This record gives sequence, C-alpha cells and structure tokens, in this order.
Amino acid sequence: MDFSIDDTTTELTGLVREMGEQLVTDESLRELDARFGPGAESGGTDRATVRFHDRFWDELVRAGVPTALAPEPLGGAGLGVVADVLVLRELGRVLAPVPLSATLRAARLLDAAALGPSGWESTGLGGPAGERTAESDRPAAVAAGRQLAAVSDGPAAEVDWAPVADIVLRADAEGLRVAERAALTIRRTVPVDFSCAGLVEGDLGEPTPLPEGAAELDALTRRVHLAAYQWGVTEAALERTAAYAGTRHQFGRPIGTFQAVAARLADGSIDVDAVRLSTLRAAYELDACGGIPGAAARAAVGAAHFWACDAGHRLAHSAVHIHGGVGLDRSEPAHRYFLAAKAAEFRLGGATRQLIALGDVLAAAGDPWEHSA
Repeated sequence: MDFSIDDTTTELTGLVREMGEQLVTDESLRELDARFGPGAESGGTDRATVRFHDRFWDELVRAGVPTALAPEPLGGAGLGVVADVLVLRELGRVLAPVPLSATLRAARLLDAAALGPSGWESTGLGGPAGERTAESDRPAAVAAGRQLAAVSDGPAAEVDWAPVADIVLRADAEGLRVAERAALTIRRTVPVDFSCAGLVEGDLGEPTPLPEGAAELDALTRRVHLAAYQWGVTEAALERTAAYAGTRHQFGRPIGTFQAVAARLADGSIDVDAVRLSTLRAAYELDACGGIPGAAARAAVGAAHFWACDAGHRLAHSAVHIHGGVGLDRSEPAHRYFLAAKAAEFRLGGATRQLIALGDVLAAAGDPWEHSA
C-alpha cells in the first residue's frame, strides 16, 4: 500500500507542527491547567473557564487549516482522512486542546446533508449562525470561533467540546439532526485528562436525510481521528521519555544505558510504529471506500483502534515509570501525556473491546485483505 503524501498535505502538516511547537508550550498548558485542571474542576461554566487553547485555535483558523481540510463544496481542498490523520497527529504531539476533529466532522456532515446556506431554513437554524457555519470559505463557522460536535447515542450523551459549542449535531441511520446550543441543556463533565466535554440533553429536531453510509463513515472517521491524536501523544511521550533517560543519571551513568530501560524504550518505538501504520491504513481505507464503508474499512479502523488503545496503555505507563517520581509531578509535562493517552484509550473503548469488534467483522465478512497484494 502506498502511503506517500502529496505536497499540499506535507506543507500543511509542517505548518501545523511549527505553529503547535511555538504556541502550545508547556507553560501555556500549565495556564490552562490552572483554568480548568486539577483542583479547578468546578469553577465556571463558560468558554473562559474550559480547557481550550483559544490562541492556537485562532491561529489555525487564520492560517486556513480547517478550511484546507474541509470538503471541496465548502471551499476546502478535499484532502481526505489521511490528511486529517497527519494534522491530528501534530495536535497530539503537543497535546493541543482544540476542536479540529469535531469541526471537520461537522462540516462534512453538513455537506453530506446538503445543508448549505440555502438549506438551513429547513432546520429552523437560518440567520447569521447557520449561514456562517455552512459558508463555503468558513467550514463549521470556524471564522467566528464557533465549534461543533456530533452527539452520540443516548438521552444524555457526553460530547467532546459541547460546553463551547454553538451548534450540536447528531448523525444516525435516520439522518442528521442539528440544534443550537440555546435549545439544549449542557452540563460539563471532567474527563480524566481534564479536556472539554459535557453531557448534552434536549431535542435536536427532525432529521435531515443523509446519503447511504454517511453516518457510519462519520462514526468511523471519529475513531480514526482519535487514533491519530493518540499516535501523536504516544510518539511525543516516547521522545520526551527517551531524552529524559539520556540525561537522568543513576550509579554514575544515564539510566537509558540500563538494559531494562533501553528495552522498554525499544518496545515503545515498535508500539508507535504499530499505531502509525494501522492508523494510516484505516485512513486510506476510509478515503478509498467511496463514502460507503465496507468490511475493509471496518476492519482497518478496528485494528487502528486496538493498537491505539493497547500501545497507548503501555507507553503511558512506560513514560511514567522511566521518569520515576517526576512522572506524576504536575510541574513536569510527563503527567499530561499519561493522562492524554489514558483518556484516548477510554474514549476508544479499550483494547479488548476493539478485538471483539474486529472479530465480529472478520467472522461476518472474512479477511478483507486475503487477496490483496
């Protein structure tokens, strides 16, 4: 399989990495922790108190990153899920708390439901908010700093970025439902990594029909986005841990020269490669499925999910163990990578659950790559 990346995606990924390294610093994350981190979980209910890196988000919007990743009908470059994965990896590397995944998925769902500026009247969401959300050069109303999220199943679903969302979407077999925040009840929750999430309750209105496979494609895309962010988290955690092992001395030598530590770091490198390859494969299959996911896409996403959970678990604990006591000290960045990796594992559902789901796909459809080259 050819995982070569086009020049546009390469340049976009490089831009996001440069911006992330400049803006999402350890110091800026400490400031966000003080806003809504350990010990400040119950303070406030508005955007000023959530763990949201507004400066980085504004710069991403100004640089046109969400627009570039949006569908072509909305003014984007239509780069596909592979480009999403490479950009979200960069966000994971710096633990950037921004709603890029939710915004991209929302824009694609709106496009699939043909809810452009003229189509918003049918949802009851006409006017500036609806028009700016669907405007071709401002996918998901990012130019106004607005975030969107997709509601999962259940009467009170926990939704990432719901506390700062102006519009909430839900896609299922019946179609796409859209509601303004004012019509919903949103209660903040406290995920293990202190990220922005909330329980959403309320009537999302009547569904707008979606094309065949669109709702499943969105659900699978969400899982691949999570795996991509986990790829960045584990990769950066390993790099930071290896650097620490090279400078921390014990018994007159760097601890990285001890066989047990070196072997654990080597195993971590293999795990990161497994997450990388499986996530890219899943993204490729989603881009190649023509909008209707089949067994190959489902199996690839299941494999990526498994590795993101399993490898993320091992690397999170390796980073803490090799750092020793400072790995759990809030003054050091290592603890944030541990929390981020564990949160991603929980959101993905755990490794065992992914193997069960993958087994169901293989049992029903056989090996989708049996005859592949």
